[in-house]
Amino acid sequence: MAKQILKQSVGLDVSKDTIAACFSQQETARQFRILSSRTFASNASGFQQMHRWISRQRHQSTALHLLMEATGVYYEELAYFLQENGYRVCVLLPNKSSAFAKSLDYKSKTDKVDAKKLAQMSLERDLPKWTPPGALMLKIKRLCRERQELIDEKTALGNRLHAKEHSHAPEKSSIKRAKAAIKFFEKQISETEQAIMAAVEQDACIKQKLEKVCSIKGVGIITAATIVSEANGFVLFKNKAQLVSYAGYDVVENQSGTSLNSPAKISKKGNHHIRKALYFPAWTAIKHLPELETVYRRVFDKTKIKMKAAVAVQRKLLVLIYTLYKNNQTFDLNYQSVKKPNKPH
Repeated sequence: MAKQILKQSVGLDVSKDTIAACFSQQETARQFRILSSRTFASNASGFQQMHRWISRQRHQSTALHLLMEATGVYYEELAYFLQENGYRVCVLLPNKSSAFAKSLDYKSKTDKVDAKKLAQMSLERDLPKWTPPGALMLKIKRLCRERQELIDEKTALGNRLHAKEHSHAPEKSSIKRAKAAIKFFEKQISETEQAIMAAVEQDACIKQKLEKVCSIKGVGIITAATIVSEANGFVLFKNKAQLVSYAGYDVVENQSGTSLNSPAKISKKGNHHIRKALYFPAWTAIKHLPELETVYRRVFDKTKIKMKAAVAVQRKLLVLIYTLYKNNQTFDLNYQSVKKPNKPH
């Protein structure tokens, strides 16, 4: 009896520079069989090469599923490319694939192994199809990222200006041009912020929910819009642990017997735009919200590290934003009693 191909899958481990891909299939006689593994550049040329590679491997009459993790921001361009080319794409939160790997006793962790793990998971599980952000949410996200890029440029210019002003016999014309450049970026930042506000005004529901989030002392409309748009309105998240992992605030430990005992730290394997957006609001919250100040003091007393204590507050603030946005609630000082998002039935 000839073998029958039941399902095909491609596991994709996406990083800044490369994409590890594993093409596998499920047959009547075998649950998991790897047909080919390749590594591609994480750019437009690499995407096209992958497209041709998949086309050569796939069985046209068999369902093909592509699976990748929502790690940081590097997966986004590939996900859009694959969807536009007619593929069924699934984007999974990292903690879900990690749990699957543990269940199968995957011990090694390399790009190739991660791609294999995702390919196998896609074959064995019925995973939901990825739905890209709506046009408005995507617009807000891109505007918020543009604003942050402009702020970074302005900060770099400010640092160079400071160095010039404090150097020996500074060149006045050079200082004048640097100041003019800073004013230009300030204008660009202001225009981008106006564009963000105009975009938020286009959807009454999003606007109302963001305003509820802004009832938290220290969280402004730009911060709220950045976090919500980066998380695509929290549609992928079923609980706060998934969101914490997506943002890279999940704590990882590196301990083994008595020979290895590194301090616990956040993974940072997540969306850095969210972490960056929460940096200054967390310090404001520490000053004005007693509950978050208590979190800060508790962690600082234990570790004596200010940044670690501030990160703990950022994590709490992210969860609070998630809760208020999902429930469309205004912040209450006794925020721990705020009802958690309803679990889907």
